[in-house]
Amino acid sequence: MSANYSKEKLTLVNELIYQIKVKEAMSRKVISFKENATFREIQLKLKEKKISGVPILDDKKNIVGIISIDDVITAFDKSYVDKKISDYMSREVITIPRNFSVVSAINRLEKFKVGRLPVTESSNSKKIVGMITLSDILNRLLVVVQSIAEKVEDKEIKNTQISHDLIKSIVKKPLRFEVKGDDFDNAGRVASITKKYFQKLGISKDIIRRIAIVCYEAEMNICLHSLGGSMIIEVNNNNAVIYAHDKGPGIPDVKLALKPGFTTASEKIRALGFGAGMGLPNIKRYAEKLEIKSSLKTGTELKAIINLGVKNEIK
Repeated sequence: MSANYSKEKLTLVNELIYQIKVKEAMSRKVISFKENATFREIQLKLKEKKISGVPILDDKKNIVGIISIDDVITAFDKSYVDKKISDYMSREVITIPRNFSVVSAINRLEKFKVGRLPVTESSNSKKIVGMITLSDILNRLLVVVQSIAEKVEDKEIKNTQISHDLIKSIVKKPLRFEVKGDDFDNAGRVASITKKYFQKLGISKDIIRRIAIVCYEAEMNICLHSLGGSMIIEVNNNNAVIYAHDKGPGIPDVKLALKPGFTTASEKIRALGFGAGMGLPNIKRYAEKLEIKSSLKTGTELKAIINLGVKNEIK
């Protein structure tokens, strides 16, 4: 993996799309209609606001359907533009919960070839709290990058350096996490806390990004494919060592699972925008070493090692 990694440096944007939540990027002003609206009413609003679609909500702001510009064009072509949308609208709506990362939103926008996603209150709710587009995500990325640049500039002026002795005192205890199955509201928690942990050690940003992505993918694998599990992150001999253990059904063929694009994800997981078959390949890509032990009876144990690039060994 390290040979490939040296040719393509992980960028700040790669990391941020894993860290930024949908609720941070979404637009909270939702233009919506009820089922008794006509296609012509919606067409006028789409033209006025220069948008490509609107959600259809009930009285409790729960989503019951969606109308796109394509639906409106079809209504014009087939001469029912003045009829109510209730008999024609699509009721199979692709949404995304507000606590998911924007990388999930990007995956879903690309997978379902849609321009915008209604944002729900949670993964088990149909209540709409916002809308998100690729443009919203890019705007939020720009704001965050600018903020980071300003903070980096301040730090460079101070020119502080964390000593090796301080690093040794910080890393005495490993980080330990419990990860619940289907707990999408807390998805990314392990990666976020681990990132801050290694920032305190003065580890380079590029290496921290690699660690954060490995942690995120391992955490999401537990969340998506098992009944829950645990993760441990520790520093050992100048390496970050990431352990993940799940109480899942195990991986029938580990070698096949490491191939990009291979997935055993259920329809439910795919409907949530996951299951692209890149979790384990991403871990392999960004770690110097990856070990996987899996049993159909006891679940899966994963160990990923990333070198911290510190001159003196941390013990």
